[in-house]
Amino acid sequence: MEKEKALLDDLLNEENIPASNFFKFDKIGAKVSGILVAVEDKPGRDGFGPQRVFSLKQEDGTILKVGIALSKDYVIGRANSAKMGDLLGFEYKKDVPSARGKGFASAKSIEVYVKHIAQPEEEDTQVTH
Repeated sequence: MEKEKALLDDLLNEENIPASNFFKFDKIGAKVSGILVAVEDKPGRDGFGPQRVFSLKQEDGTILKVGIALSKDYVIGRANSAKMGDLLGFEYKKDVPSARGKGFASAKSIEVYVKHIAQPEEEDTQVTH
């Protein structure tokens, strides 16, 4: 019992909290890219509205997740053009003043980049002359 308590005490400390794998657009110029491996819609919670989450595989094999509010039609529409296995990137380009006027937070202008990568099944079906 004492050994279990010691293990639990060792586990439950700040050093053992895994880092978030969600990318944060914390400043203008922040960007992230990777190979698109998953897309899922998440309901709103904790003060955030519903969002589409894009999972991007990094060169080291880790996965970074990028959440975009479903209300951001422009960004969602452009990102939806990516297929699994494509390179997908997002960049925080600038702040846009709130349309609601003074006293409201600025919106983040996010640009989407997509590079379509031919998948093995696509390569097999291409006609070569």
